[in-house]
Amino acid sequence: MSLSLAVARPRHNVVFETMGTMATLTIASNVDAEHAGIAARACEASLAGDDHRFSHYDDRSEIMRWLNGAPIGVAARRDIQVVLDQCLLLQIASDGVFSAFDPATGRLDTAGYAKGHAIGKAVHAVRSTGVQDFSINVGGDTFCSGRPDPKRTWRIGVADPSRKRRIAAVLEVRDGAVATSGTAERGSHIWHRRPSSSLLSFTVTGPDIAMADAYATIGFAMGEAGIEWVGKHEGYSSLAIRADGVVISDSTGLLAG
Repeated sequence: MSLSLAVARPRHNVVFETMGTMATLTIASNVDAEHAGIAARACEASLAGDDHRFSHYDDRSEIMRWLNGAPIGVAARRDIQVVLDQCLLLQIASDGVFSAFDPATGRLDTAGYAKGHAIGKAVHAVRSTGVQDFSINVGGDTFCSGRPDPKRTWRIGVADPSRKRRIAAVLEVRDGAVATSGTAERGSHIWHRRPSSSLLSFTVTGPDIAMADAYATIGFAMGEAGIEWVGKHEGYSSLAIRADGVVISDSTGLLAG
């Protein structure tokens, strides 16, 4: 899990439920209250829309209606197809480590990509209001835009999975994503390979939150070899915490252990 570290107290901090977890929108202190409120409403509406679109636990969601043969809108069909295509590409690239289907039941579950996809759309929704300096954290996956204040970049703490409320490392991020998979965050979309027992968590940074989220899932399943695999994708780097507590990383944004 990644945690936003507030070096200076932010002026605007909005917390709300979405997609079965908690979301936090933090807006830099240089944004006035009116514009921060507009941005917060845009963020919440965007995430709520994608929750309705991609939930596999609600028969009224657009993806469940589509799977059951009920009519849905053109935009919904197009967006669902984008997510399915990306899931297939990730399955091919990871040699089957990542899959949107449970091979035992054939059940579709796009959560391994759709959550990050939804965060990315929320980022665009906030930016469309004119707010550029903010971070969005949904269930531990974070995208940072701009700066929290003119003199600092965003700093994201990577939780120590073996010690509650402790930080194992800090990453400096500007206009990028941080996503973590691990013993606490492991998704049910790792079907085809047993997750590595050598790691407790695997964090990925990069320009796209949906890909960072998926790469963190894949990297965790691959173990230490996942660092090299992720590093082959331009702009992405990794930080892994081994079962013995040692932090290994190829990230240039690593500030402290």
